[in-house]
Amino acid sequence: MKQKAKIKIVFYVDPQSMINLAKYDYYLLEKISIPIYYFCSIYYDFDTNPALTYRKVFSYNHKKHNWQKAVSYIRSYLTILHHVVRLRPAVIHIQWFRIPHFDYAMVRLFQQLGTKVVFTAHNILPHQGNEKKNVDVFQKAYHAFDRIIVHSQATKEELIQTFHVTPDKIAVINHGILPLEYDVQVYEDNYHLYDEKYALDGKIVFSALGYQNYYKGTDLLAKVWAETPELRENQHCVLIIKGKVNDSSIDLSVINGIDNVIFEPQRISDEEFVYLLRHTDVYLLPYRDISQSGALMTVMTEHIPVLVTKVGGLAEPLTVAPIGWVISQLSPENLRQALLDLINHPAKIKAVKDDSNSWSTVCQHYDWGNICKQTQSLYESL
Repeated sequence: MKQKAKIKIVFYVDPQSMINLAKYDYYLLEKISIPIYYFCSIYYDFDTNPALTYRKVFSYNHKKHNWQKAVSYIRSYLTILHHVVRLRPAVIHIQWFRIPHFDYAMVRLFQQLGTKVVFTAHNILPHQGNEKKNVDVFQKAYHAFDRIIVHSQATKEELIQTFHVTPDKIAVINHGILPLEYDVQVYEDNYHLYDEKYALDGKIVFSALGYQNYYKGTDLLAKVWAETPELRENQHCVLIIKGKVNDSSIDLSVINGIDNVIFEPQRISDEEFVYLLRHTDVYLLPYRDISQSGALMTVMTEHIPVLVTKVGGLAEPLTVAPIGWVISQLSPENLRQALLDLINHPAKIKAVKDDSNSWSTVCQHYDWGNICKQTQSLYESL
């Protein structure tokens, strides 16, 4: 019997390939042996893989006006279409939709040209404040894709139940752990300045770092802390919320002026992020909605205990090993009780932080080597 020919070319398309998303792409593709054309942002800011053919085509996200972003994005996809016609890739793997109706039309066009399309559903619907508007187009898109990758069994079940996607079309492939990337010399040169600025020694430190959005639940965290005397008046603990607020719908002003809160709504440097993460006792992820979190995958590399909500695949690492605590249903009272339990029982935090066997188990489970193999096998199966 004649064996199926191997894949000749894969196009990997990521319009958002910067910061953690660029890092995710790099590690996902690092050990795949199929020829890959990587269509990414011109602002791609991570290491270069010599095995990939880079095509830096996306620049929409640095445009000022929405119409300029749209024109730029569409032009980038027309460039990709030109390459599709010329090279006839066997598979196109798309990471994100930015203009869903246009993206869906491109998917159908690629398929008409004989190319299979794989889509990674990092979130069931995009976190853009207009999820309901996009339901219909994603309904069509999920049924059109040749394969869909999700990062958790919970997300697979949600896809099946919400959009009635055939189970065999969905592949569960983990999101791998994300090592910290920073300038060691800058970190060391500024270490004593960070020490003086934050004065965290002897405190139980809770942190929520990076971009702040509604779906991350930071506004609820701020409200609970501000309204709970046992938290806001406790001088033995500190809450750090630092990172640019990307969502005008959330209000974190309730924590302004609280003595044991460090709130800085601005971009954080890599080196300061590393400092704060390494001085964190419990990292807080009170998400309202998510498939899987790059922040969680970064925190795990530093063996920082986590408090997470049971949404999407956020709690799945804690079923692999006990590296933190789960809030089964997000509410102000449940979040309050979880935080109070931790500050009243600091030995629980130390036990999780010092459990080297659990950290080894969970980091091995989310190792990129196996993830690369699963991804390549999916490409070859089409």
